[in-house]
Amino acid sequence: MFNINTFYKKSNNSDSINNQNNSNNNNNNNDNSIRIIGIDPGSIYTGWGILDSSQFGRKIKLVSIGLIDAKKYHYPHNLGLIFNELKDVIEEYSPSIMVIESVFSGLNPSSLIKLSQARGAICLLSSLFSINLKEYAPRYIKKNVAGYGGADKEAVRRMVYNFIKELKDINFNDNDGISDNNTGIEKGRKILILNNNISDALSAAICCATDMSNYI
Repeated sequence: MFNINTFYKKSNNSDSINNQNNSNNNNNNNDNSIRIIGIDPGSIYTGWGILDSSQFGRKIKLVSIGLIDAKKYHYPHNLGLIFNELKDVIEEYSPSIMVIESVFSGLNPSSLIKLSQARGAICLLSSLFSINLKEYAPRYIKKNVAGYGGADKEAVRRMVYNFIKELKDINFNDNDGISDNNTGIEKGRKILILNNNISDALSAAICCATDMSNYI
C-alpha cells in the first residue's frame, strides 16, 4: 500500500511526495517502459508529476509529485527557483521524457509573457539533460484523459485519479502544500484534493504515456 505520510518530504520552496518503491535506482528497465515527467509551468506555481509507464501505457505507476511555490520571488529570481528545483528533481529521478502543454494563444499578453518565461526555463532543462521534450495542446490532453476536449479541471482531476490508483491512498493535510480545499463534495466538510497544478502536470504525463509513438 502506498503510504504517503511515510514518503513525504518538504523544502522551503517546494513540496513533494515520493513513492519509495520508485526511486531513481529502481527505475523500471523492462522493454517498452518509460519514465515521464509532466510539468504545468507558471510564474507563481509550477506543478510536476513523474510516472513510470509500461505495456504501452496500459500500466501507469506514480513515482513522485510536487509543487514549486515561487510567489515570494520576483522576476527573474522566480525563474531561477523553478529551474533549480526542477533540476534537482530531474537529477534524482532521471526521466526520459518531459511533457508540457503547448502555449494557449487566448491568454492576455502579460500572462502569456510570464508563462513563456517559465516554459523557457523548463525547456532549457530538457536540452541540458538530453530529455525528449513533448508538447500537447490543452484540448488534446483533456480529450485523451477525460474524453472531452472542453472538460473542466474537476473532470480531468477525476480521471487522473482513475488512471493513477495510488492517489486514492494519499491522506492530504492542510500543510502538505500539494492540496486544494474543495467544499463542494460533502456539505459542511472541508475536503482536501490534489492541487490543480499537479493534476494538470499528471494529466499531461498520462497523455504522453498513452501516446503509442513514444514506445517506438
